[in-house]
Amino acid sequence: MSIYRRFDRLPSNDMHAHRAKRDARAEAQAAAPRGVSPKAQYGGVRKATPASEPLPRTLEWCASLPLDIQPTALLHHYGRIANVIAAIWRDSKSLQSYMDCLFTDDRGDRHGFPPDVLHELLALREYYDSLGAENPATWTAVPKRG
Repeated sequence: MSIYRRFDRLPSNDMHAHRAKRDARAEAQAAAPRGVSPKAQYGGVRKATPASEPLPRTLEWCASLPLDIQPTALLHHYGRIANVIAAIWRDSKSLQSYMDCLFTDDRGDRHGFPPDVLHELLALREYYDSLGAENPATWTAVPKRG
């Protein structure tokens, strides 16, 4: 027996603990509106959804790019993807892998990007390749967040 045991809960190996859990589950189901599970009532399984709006650091990253490369349609339609690209911009292997995943359909149910977003993603990829991602001296213009 641990000295750090909390006394407001029974140990999980106690036969009364299983009955208490079962009773709590029954109370939650009774409190939910008819036909709605408690899980659905409180919103599903996922704890948090990814940010669908561009984050401040993403906007800083975008502003640091040349005007003809700035992905404005990507920011508007797919802020979540722009956030990921901005976060991994300095890691060439991660960025190349992520871009490859964006352009391939492993699941079989993707519809593709709108033409303006696709054009911006391709321009970003070409710009990144032209920087010489292996040379760290080219990254002085991009603001680093720590």
